Amino acid sequence: MAEGTVTTPEYVAKLIEQLQQRFPGGQVSYQQVRADRYRFVLVWNGFEGMGHPERQRLVWDVADVAVAKADVLKVAMIITLAPSELPEE
Repeated sequence: MAEGTVTTPEYVAKLIEQLQQRFPGGQVSYQQVRADRYRFVLVWNGFEGMGHPERQRLVWDVADVAVAKADVLKVAMIITLAPSELPEE
């Protein structure tokens, strides 16, 4: 591997894939917050009018099935937003 090359951990790619399957048309982004911890943001039309607890239950249900328990602990947070909740550009 070349010096300075950063590879995305397998669990990050798997979680992104599964979130995109479960929330069609959703946009998933992620950010490394520590050496082994990642934060995710999912923007999906289906979140319009849905409460925060329900959104979180849905995304964590996906995470719990998509990745190993040890890797779920490396997910710092999954932020859920409806498009209307994004800041205006």
